[in-house]
Amino acid sequence: MKSRDISRYVVQDKRSGTWLYYRRVPREVGHLDGRSHVKKSLKTDSHREALQRAEEIHRATEAMWRSLLQGGDRTTSIASYEAAVKAAQSLGFVYRPATDIQDLSIDEMERRLKIAHANLGKAPAVVDAMLGTAPAPTLRISDIWKEYEEHNAAGLKGMSPDQLRKHKVSRLRAIEYAREALGGDMELGAIKRPDVLKMRGWWLEKIESEKLKAYSANRCFSDLKGMLTVIDDALQTDYRTVWDKVRLKETVATKLGKRPPFPVAWVQDRILAPGALDTMNDDAKLIVLTMVETGARLGEICNLRPQDIRLDDEVPHIEVAEREDRVQKTEYSIRQIPLVGVSLWAMKQRPNGFPRYADSADAASALINKVMLSAGLRPTERHTVYSLRHTFQDRIENADCSDRMQADLMGHEFGRPAYGDGAEMKRRQKFLDGIKFKWPQ
Repeated sequence: MKSRDISRYVVQDKRSGTWLYYRRVPREVGHLDGRSHVKKSLKTDSHREALQRAEEIHRATEAMWRSLLQGGDRTTSIASYEAAVKAAQSLGFVYRPATDIQDLSIDEMERRLKIAHANLGKAPAVVDAMLGTAPAPTLRISDIWKEYEEHNAAGLKGMSPDQLRKHKVSRLRAIEYAREALGGDMELGAIKRPDVLKMRGWWLEKIESEKLKAYSANRCFSDLKGMLTVIDDALQTDYRTVWDKVRLKETVATKLGKRPPFPVAWVQDRILAPGALDTMNDDAKLIVLTMVETGARLGEICNLRPQDIRLDDEVPHIEVAEREDRVQKTEYSIRQIPLVGVSLWAMKQRPNGFPRYADSADAASALINKVMLSAGLRPTERHTVYSLRHTFQDRIENADCSDRMQADLMGHEFGRPAYGDGAEMKRRQKFLDGIKFKWPQ
């Protein structure tokens, strides 16, 4: 019954252009479902968005069929509640608690009662779905990650192993902070506004005693609310509302400082000096040199594939591409950056990229920063290899680069297409060639 290839069920309506989730009801469950086909609009004309939206409908549909075949397994309150919510969704309804059923239209109430009556004694999940009689879930703080991971499969899809690891670590840390601040593993439904404000006060004390930044607290609150939003959308609960407007106001003392740029003269005279980077391994050295004239993020360079390095094109360039095996920072990160000067030389040494540091940008960063510090290549400890990106931005801005071209080169939002055409690439190349550093090699 279950199929991993969801795309086969995503079809386009030829008249409207809208994508649909459409599949035949399996024979083994047909006598219990009563429909011949499942047909549900995905409400988009974008195939990519349609595939993402189909994930939840697909999971809900198959969960309902499993419940029908199993006679409605009620091993836990969470399982029965989820089964009812998904059954309602699969049948084209929104799950409503029994207390809210009376507010529905007469027509919808009659349709719900008809389906519930047809499934009495054989599909408890469907009966609960139509009558709103599933017991409310008793989720606790410790259940947040499991529920979030289960209901956010589409959102996590496409992350590389290292991206997923960091995504998970941050959120598990937020969960542990919540348990510590609130004094235990509270039920999510029992958390009220005073509890949230108690955690806010706990963070204020932690920031003061441990000399932290407001960013740490705000990241924690953001992670918690993000996970609860996914759970609320899937289970039609309302756990996230009490977490509204809880972020800490950042002051000069508590604001996370931005990495300062390297002075231009420092890059030219120190970092690009002959032999300055020779204590690094060759890959790390070439990654640094690639950053100098591209301003690309360290992770973008570490994860370049051979097909992303276009040395033989009319305008040699690297491409930060849309990929299936990792998620780019934002949709605006997808771009093409011409290669000039030292960065062109560096990429010619590594036309196949840096497999040693693929999906391991943190390892590259730690090594490069350590070596640069010991070699006296960082003016202060606040300067890191990432400061080269800020130097690049300052250089192009001071050279009167247009806002549009700055956004194109840096991968920032500007309401633009992802890539430039040939003429635009030549303009970028000419501009960067005019401000490039001297490179003796």
